[in-house]
Amino acid sequence: MSKNKMMFSMIVFVVVFSLMYGYQNMLVKPNPSVLDQVLINAFSFELCFTVAILIALFVYVLLYRKEDDLDCYRFEYIRNQLSDEEASRIDGLSEEERRVAYEIHFNDFTYQQLLECTNYVNQKKVKTNKFAKLGFLSAIVLALTIVLNPTYSDYVLAKEQYNEVLRQQEKAYNQIVEEEYLYYEGLPTIHIIPGNSLKVGDVQKYVDQYIRTQPQFLLSNCQIIHICDPSNFESIVTSSGMTYSDELGTVYAYASFYDDSITLQIDPNVYMNQKSAVTHELTHLFDYVSGNGYVVHGISDSAEWQYLYQTYTSSLGEYGASDPVEFFAEAGAMYVNNPKELMWINMDIYNFMNRIYQMY
Repeated sequence: MSKNKMMFSMIVFVVVFSLMYGYQNMLVKPNPSVLDQVLINAFSFELCFTVAILIALFVYVLLYRKEDDLDCYRFEYIRNQLSDEEASRIDGLSEEERRVAYEIHFNDFTYQQLLECTNYVNQKKVKTNKFAKLGFLSAIVLALTIVLNPTYSDYVLAKEQYNEVLRQQEKAYNQIVEEEYLYYEGLPTIHIIPGNSLKVGDVQKYVDQYIRTQPQFLLSNCQIIHICDPSNFESIVTSSGMTYSDELGTVYAYASFYDDSITLQIDPNVYMNQKSAVTHELTHLFDYVSGNGYVVHGISDSAEWQYLYQTYTSSLGEYGASDPVEFFAEAGAMYVNNPKELMWINMDIYNFMNRIYQMY
């Protein structure tokens, strides 16, 4: 039993030491956070070894119990119940024979004798000093506290600083955009339509996730991107002379050929495939600038595209089936964002878009 406890304590030592000393290697993120870095800096070989030793010792003391041969006391009680003659006879036997003889007598005990034997053994067996054990455990806990206190203090301080940074970031995120025009390198001008209360963080997140990720050859055709919040979008659509809602649903975004712009709404609380919506509108502009002066839409009015539209009208959904222009915009959005899906739906449409966009 003592060997098992020692072995278990050694396993605890190895596990604790490995977790502490190898903490940096266990991190999923390649760049540790401020809090992780505090622990990495603190977990030196000496500290990890000391803590592992103390924890293993704590486990060993916690499990420790003085071992005793209880059969020795049981046989002692049995011998006391025998006659002198029987006791002398058993004394003359070998050790194994004595054990067998005592067991035979034990099996003949009455219920009362069994209870008395149990009480006798319990009184005789060596007791573990609980106060000494508690004292050892308390000393180990105190040692752990002293050893880990500097690391804990550094961690608490770093956590307070980290939380303050998060509060400042949240405050900056929630600030309302005051500028009407935002400028980003490589992107069209971002125009915040007056009368909209958009958070700085929401706008930045939208730009990074849904605009900056668009192909440059699509962005280059766009001069300005108007953005607003959903509560004002309907009035903006109708003021532009467009229909907000029809049998195909409501307008989510739109493109304007008059100033080569697209108008988008930012709603961080509603999930939609917003990147595809942006690609859809940019594809309208790409279609428009490809015109040759005789037709408004160069690509969607071409004979080849008209043939694809007539042949595969329902391939790209109800909205795409409404006319060749929307059919082309839906194809462009799917080609950019879900090329494998477009290949699976219709290889002819994919090949046409791939010949024009040449992205894959």
